[in-house]
Amino acid sequence: MAVSYQKRVVMCLVGKAAGTTWRRILLQLTGRREALALAKANRHVLHGRAGAYYGSFHQMSGLRRDHYLMGHYYKVMFVREPLERLISGYRDKMFRAVGYGPLRYAIKHRFRSNVSSRFAKRVFYALQIKR
Repeated sequence: MAVSYQKRVVMCLVGKAAGTTWRRILLQLTGRREALALAKANRHVLHGRAGAYYGSFHQMSGLRRDHYLMGHYYKVMFVREPLERLISGYRDKMFRAVGYGPLRYAIKHRFRSNVSSRFAKRVFYALQIKR
């Protein structure tokens, strides 16, 4: 959970539910020049460095956590429909992420050993159009 002391907001950032976008918004709300520059960085840099600009619950004592949760701060959590979230995670890892190449190859050859690359490209193209 991220805590914006300035705006009095506690935000639960859920994976595959616009967490990167909300990190960017929290950084922009600080108004600090370095945070604004970080908000424009790619998502890998953003996720690694954004925590320095807002608080985190796991770093706080129990009394301080209670203060934030018991009516002094706004609590926010964004979620997505579960099936949509699952499909989004699959697309992200199987079609965009560079480090998952061997896994993509293993899955294709384990379950679809006779699929031609031309057919796979047509399916991928059709998925892109439906977005």
